[in-house]
Amino acid sequence: MCVEDDSKRTRTDISFNPQTKCCNYIPDLPNYLVGRILAGQDPNSASGRATVEARLRAGIAVTPLGLGQPPSFQVLYGHSRDSLFGRSRTLRCPHYLEDEGGRCGVWNHRAALCATWYCKYVRGQVGLNFWTAMHQLLSVVEKSLTRWCVLELDVGAEALKHLFPASASPSNGRIDARSLDGIADPAEARELWGHWAGRETEFYMECDRLVEVLDWRAVTAIGGPEIGIFSSLVCEGYRKIMSDEIPTRLKVGSFNTIRTGQDFYRISSYNGYDPIDLPKSLMTMLPYFDGRPTVEALQMVAAKEDTILSQDLIRRLVDFGVLISPGDS
Repeated sequence: MCVEDDSKRTRTDISFNPQTKCCNYIPDLPNYLVGRILAGQDPNSASGRATVEARLRAGIAVTPLGLGQPPSFQVLYGHSRDSLFGRSRTLRCPHYLEDEGGRCGVWNHRAALCATWYCKYVRGQVGLNFWTAMHQLLSVVEKSLTRWCVLELDVGAEALKHLFPASASPSNGRIDARSLDGIADPAEARELWGHWAGRETEFYMECDRLVEVLDWRAVTAIGGPEIGIFSSLVCEGYRKIMSDEIPTRLKVGSFNTIRTGQDFYRISSYNGYDPIDLPKSLMTMLPYFDGRPTVEALQMVAAKEDTILSQDLIRRLVDFGVLISPGDS
């Protein structure tokens, strides 16, 4: 996915700058994960811990909920995500450790998005569906535990009003000079932190202490039915990703041809980051799959094209959305 020289990229290529990789996103770090990072004693994590401490000192988007996205990042990413993601050094995550080969400084305690996002999946669309469900589940867990910690540690009623306003004013993509320059507002910080103002590090470490002792039963009790819903979706996604079952009927799905070679087509189906190359000879056989029984389609290919298409190949075509069940369209 990484291409050093932009001149080597074709018009249809989607690739990342090796000096940024896919680390052009600043995730929200939940309060208890911030606390876990700060409480760490492993010398190998010292440089990553230092990046979190630096954000605390800067005070931008530092609230009892955790470390959020700086307003400057939100504006730039919101306006130009497609052209900047994976390319811009300016938008590189603050926890990206350039001096250590570009590794993630908070990898062991990364947030849900970074734990579940991939540019390519072993099972194509099936893999994407599983990890999407996992992201939904972990996001609900993060949100629930983050708010539970805020309530348990009592930041005060006034602080809660600022953290959870009845109506949030839309930014309309605007940003003030202070936010653009990365200058924290001490008065705003005091309002948000309430009883814990000036003790931010201690607060985060207390969040870690509260969450560390929870088992899954306690987590689900805190999160309520949403966690149960997304847990079910994760289980279903896992069942499918572990199954080799092929639909009894198949038809050609939707995809784009992004490159034509001498004897192959490069197509993009479920995910622009994960194209696959298909032999031209195989592409001519796809119309046999027109919704009729899969067994019958395979028999017709064998009879008319003198070709045996393996179950593994059909499974891969299904995984990548080249062939789909008629009910999925």
